[in-house]
Amino acid sequence: MRLRTTLLLLLLVIALGAVIVGIERYLPSTRELLEMKKGPGRFDRAKITQIEIDSSGGDGVSLSWDGSRWWVRRPFNDLADPAKVAKLLAELANIGWINRVHRDEFDDGGWTRTQLDKPHHTVQLMSGAANVLQLSLGAQTPVGGSHYLTLASAKAGEEPAQYVAKTTLPEMLKTTPQDWRDAKLLRLPADMVLNVKLVQAGGQIELARASERAPWMLVKPLSTRGSKERISELLSALLNLEIKEAAEPAGGTKPPVAATGLADITVQDLKISVVVKGLAKPFEITLMKPVADAVTTTAQVSYRKPVFTITSKSLANLWAQPNDLRDRMLARIDKEAVTQVDVTSALHQPIHLEKKNESWFLSRHKRLEPANGDRVIKFFEALNTFQIHEFTADSASNLTEYGLDNPFMTAAWTEGSAKPSKLIFGTNKESTDFFAKYENEPSVYRVDASILPSIPQEAIKWKGLGALRFTQFALRQISLAAGTAPPVVLKYDATTAQWTGERAGQNISALIDRVKADKLAGSLSKFSVQDWAGDVTNAITALQNPALRVVVTLGEPGTNTGPTRDTILNFAPTQAGMDTTLYFGQVQGDPDVFYIARGTLLELLAPVLKKTK
Repeated sequence: MRLRTTLLLLLLVIALGAVIVGIERYLPSTRELLEMKKGPGRFDRAKITQIEIDSSGGDGVSLSWDGSRWWVRRPFNDLADPAKVAKLLAELANIGWINRVHRDEFDDGGWTRTQLDKPHHTVQLMSGAANVLQLSLGAQTPVGGSHYLTLASAKAGEEPAQYVAKTTLPEMLKTTPQDWRDAKLLRLPADMVLNVKLVQAGGQIELARASERAPWMLVKPLSTRGSKERISELLSALLNLEIKEAAEPAGGTKPPVAATGLADITVQDLKISVVVKGLAKPFEITLMKPVADAVTTTAQVSYRKPVFTITSKSLANLWAQPNDLRDRMLARIDKEAVTQVDVTSALHQPIHLEKKNESWFLSRHKRLEPANGDRVIKFFEALNTFQIHEFTADSASNLTEYGLDNPFMTAAWTEGSAKPSKLIFGTNKESTDFFAKYENEPSVYRVDASILPSIPQEAIKWKGLGALRFTQFALRQISLAAGTAPPVVLKYDATTAQWTGERAGQNISALIDRVKADKLAGSLSKFSVQDWAGDVTNAITALQNPALRVVVTLGEPGTNTGPTRDTILNFAPTQAGMDTTLYFGQVQGDPDVFYIARGTLLELLAPVLKKTK
């Protein structure tokens, strides 16, 4: 081989070697690429029990998991902010790795500028005694938002690895140890609280509920329903107390928080006990009463060592009085769960309503008939939205002065399989004030008489508004007679859906407007009334000479032969000889009389004959 050729080959080999060395030196290997893709900082967050954070400025923090909560153990001992700890772990697990770097890529000055030998912050994660991850944070790189990082290997003998990575750790780790403290005095979900006791020098208030969805009851100093809204405000104020400052108690010990009785409480103190579902011990809190309208005060808690200065714009809500927490609504009825309603009064027969297949029925004449569903709903809405005027008495031994020893009306309802709730109504001797009381509760309420129309005492008022119901396939004939004029008779053939008619013996079939006749039949087939009359004395007299009579003849559906039956509707003005706004109406043979608006009646019985010249 010629010398020139040999030299060229030698130069090519040297160049190729340099390229290979450069690639291996400056570009990541396949293993490194795979490592960066999955993230060399990956770990199982659920197994982390200890976090150590140290900074070059000297501030260090130790965070510890006790199985249910995170704690700050260094430089003080208190609860940690769970949101900040979770954010730190999430950031460590999801660092945006860009590239791996090596010491021999830098000269001494360049390596010093990375600050990896003297990092700003070091974070160590541990699971029990085992080291899971140790990360040191160096200087910011020329790539925006990225920093130099050193990641120590969890395996013994392996050298630490250096990376360029995008991360927000520098901002997160700038915080002081105090910033890791849980700023909530009491961090609990409101729906898990089952019992709250507020103990002051003047007495004790206790609120309780059977489950997280059950209504609140005011247990002490009296037994009555609690106000859902006011108790929610109290819980909100309690669970949103923010810690402004924290100080270790003098001498390293803190006075006991729990109170054994009223003798343990000063005038300024408010001791609060909170029972939470699933926890054996209650949370105990002591608050110093703030001065005037101040929004800060001092607090101590049984489960945290420091003495806190707390702040809240709603502090005053915690110094509540019993009447502040009472339910001012007359009732809290779950109308979807109610299956029965009973109303009794001194002047009328008992009223009984039942719900079957999501429809309400009224018991009358020893049978069930459709009830006025709208009236039932309005009954519930009235009770649920009606506010108590005054809490008149809480241990009324003598109900006579309120007329509750012999109530003029009682309303009861049954929700599912629960015992009926019974609300009794009474009045004073002058009938100027009205009172209400639950049968199984001692409290007496003063109420406004405007609630009474929403609880009709006459069964007829609960009757369904449908006075006439039939299918048009069963219709044979409609007769319309106004006063003494000859009736217009409209005959219907259900098999052909054709109309024929006569008036005063004359055939008027050609004059029938089929669309209007069909509309009349449809309106009569689902005829509903305005309301039912309680006193029918005047109505019966007026209906003896009806201003309008409608006779609906029905037979077997789908055929025009066979037996028929007539249903007669009579209408008369509420004042004889006048065209009144309301008309009396009655289905002949039915003892009940209804009201119908004049406009509704005119619309129902609009002319069905074509106009003739």
